[in-house]
Amino acid sequence: MASRDDLIKREALELWGQMHDEPAPEVSGGELLQLICRDLDLFAYDRVQSPFLRPTLIMRPEEWPETRKG
Repeated sequence: MASRDDLIKREALELWGQMHDEPAPEVSGGELLQLICRDLDLFAYDRVQSPFLRPTLIMRPEEWPETRKG
């Protein structure tokens, strides 16, 4: 089974390929996503703004079980 980092890298490489006609730089998946998004206006973007999600179904990173202490 692929690790989370491997999955992110795979998705980032696919996105890079759709947006650019050149090979992706040799960086991690997270860094590649930062490169892809650096010129985008993402301040107004919130991926959980959906009429199909109830507030009780939305978990932000600080609420993820793996980030909880104790």
